[in-house]
Amino acid sequence: MLFLLLVMSDILAEERRRKILEELEAEGTVKTAQLAKLFSVSEVTIRRDLEVLKEEGKLKKVHGGAVANEKDFKSSYQGDTITFEPSFQEKAEVNRHEKEKIGEKAASLVKDGSSVFIGTGTTTMQIVKNLGDRSALTVVTNSLNHGLELSRTPDLEVLMTGGQLRKNTSALVGPIAKRSFEEIYVDTLFLGVNGISIDQGYTVPSLREADVARSVMRMANEVIIVADFSKFGKVSHAKVSEIDGAHKIITDDKVDDSYQGAFSDIGVELLLT
Repeated sequence: MLFLLLVMSDILAEERRRKILEELEAEGTVKTAQLAKLFSVSEVTIRRDLEVLKEEGKLKKVHGGAVANEKDFKSSYQGDTITFEPSFQEKAEVNRHEKEKIGEKAASLVKDGSSVFIGTGTTTMQIVKNLGDRSALTVVTNSLNHGLELSRTPDLEVLMTGGQLRKNTSALVGPIAKRSFEEIYVDTLFLGVNGISIDQGYTVPSLREADVARSVMRMANEVIIVADFSKFGKVSHAKVSEIDGAHKIITDDKVDDSYQGAFSDIGVELLLT
């Protein structure tokens, strides 16, 4: 009887670890506390699972959880790869001045009477904060944070997608979010990304957010990427599109000068603040 219980315990542990890897593949990062609630086990059990998976080379442990296993991992804002995704609040404090200038520039391109989709993120939030003087503008977003901020501007029509909530970024993702785009078209899409690479394209930490971003890109007449200098030359977990998938990139003047010619050669306009 004891042998049978031990065998069953091993099977349950293997199944739980398989599902942890599935969650990691979809999100790019997992938290110990959230996994403990998801599987109705203790955090000690989850930490043991993560340790086993780390020893098998299937993930990298970080404080409070684990991240997808990528070559040359260093941290979210160092090195050539981005695997761990900070919270919305944490990212808002990184390069805040640059993001504010990018937001002002992006908002200046929005015309009265037009329609725009503003993706989730701290840089795109700065666009939202600069739309107060627009009239007859329709804004579509899959960000709860953006929707709340836009609700304070009386002259804007705001459309929110449905979908599954990613608590780390307040983004709405998944099949319900994607179905929201089937009958919607916009003049301009403003999209924030975590990595911009000439070879690897535009990338973000979450497969689900990348999937939503690809759907939105198909419904927009113009695609504009907004990202500060720290995102250039970086590659995150999930690919959104090739580098020529956008028409323009708005960034700050700290970006390396070599990018100006590189993007011109592939037909992407680089706008500096």
